[in-house]
Amino acid sequence: MGTARNTLSKSTMITNFRALLKTHLHILQWLLYPSFLCCCLLFFLCLIPPDGVFAQLEEFNTLYHRDLRQDIFVKDDHHYLNVPRVGTYAVYDTLHCALRCLSNPSCFSINLAASKGADGKLWCELLSSEKNSSPGEYKRNQSSHHFSIMTACHSSPCRNGGTCVPNYKYHTFDCGCKDGYVGDLCEEVFVPKSCKQVYDHYADKSQRSQLVKLFFNSRPTSVLCQIGDFGCGPGGWTPVMKINGGKRTFHFNSGLWTNKQSFNIDGGKTGFDAEETKLPSYWNTSFSKICLGIKIKITGNISFAVIDRQAHSLHSLIADGKKRKTSLGRDAWKALIGSRGSLQKYCNVEGFNVKGKMGSDNVGRRARARIGIISNDFHNCISCDSRIGFGTGGGPDDNNVCGNAADGKWNPDNGGKNVTGIGYILVQ
Repeated sequence: MGTARNTLSKSTMITNFRALLKTHLHILQWLLYPSFLCCCLLFFLCLIPPDGVFAQLEEFNTLYHRDLRQDIFVKDDHHYLNVPRVGTYAVYDTLHCALRCLSNPSCFSINLAASKGADGKLWCELLSSEKNSSPGEYKRNQSSHHFSIMTACHSSPCRNGGTCVPNYKYHTFDCGCKDGYVGDLCEEVFVPKSCKQVYDHYADKSQRSQLVKLFFNSRPTSVLCQIGDFGCGPGGWTPVMKINGGKRTFHFNSGLWTNKQSFNIDGGKTGFDAEETKLPSYWNTSFSKICLGIKIKITGNISFAVIDRQAHSLHSLIADGKKRKTSLGRDAWKALIGSRGSLQKYCNVEGFNVKGKMGSDNVGRRARARIGIISNDFHNCISCDSRIGFGTGGGPDDNNVCGNAADGKWNPDNGGKNVTGIGYILVQ
């Protein structure tokens, strides 16, 4: 029995030794494996000419360059894009051409030869733009294929003939809309409500004044948009009123200042002439600037001034009759009349719905203006006898509703004056 136990113990020991030896051999194999690979790699590199080694290393560095873009190319068989090139190479395959493009920040698409030349290579052209930006230069061509970087524009997101412009850096796009359409995707019909919107919508900012259909409460109205700096600064200006100072149509007491009724809409098509008008823009158009102009009848000269004022409409500033101050300044108001401008030296209240603090004995007699300035020969504003403005009334001439009136008996600074003009009111 003792001999049997001793024999079993030796057999077990032999088995355990074999297992341990096998484990160590596996460990040794894994330790030597990287060295074996390195030897193989060195042997392989020795077979490549020196120029080839550097070429492979250069390709490796290009492939993993930190500035290399990561994009997907879309292939269009047998097409060619004729735009300025940013590089031309001879390559062995499509991959090498694509890598050349991705490593060049000025490359946005590729022309690649459809077949190899006698040297076994393909000509590869890196292009400065892509087919969506130059559709007229994109043609069928049997000798080449075109590869473009896939962008959001490949799904043709822009509607109504809009041009898709990709942003490669952020993988977004913008739509350049055709005339008559707006919106991120050019999905909306352009319905302008002011000349400023017309000016902002069209790319050509140098265009001149033109007749445009504006929509007030969804109703089209043809008006002459004043575009460009004619005296009030650049941009698009929406006409609101034209006032003939020699007529009582727009007298201070006229209901046209308080109601929402238009007057002679066709007068809005004719520009800076004497045809009176009140357009729906008076109660429909919001603005941040008001342009005031007066054409002096005698000389024909027009002078302009701009009031910075934000409002929902001109109606909202005037119709309730409340006085609202402006800060244009006495000299600027006189400049609207030119060298003939005359005002008394004191009071100098300006704005909307300006009038003196009249007692019961002189109601209706003293100077006032819907838009303008009134002055007095005393520091108080009780008995103002001079004014410059639009929608005026009172002394010294109640029939002068646009221009300058100053009673010579009460010390105006440039003598007595009664200058009527054609008033123009526009907003932006």
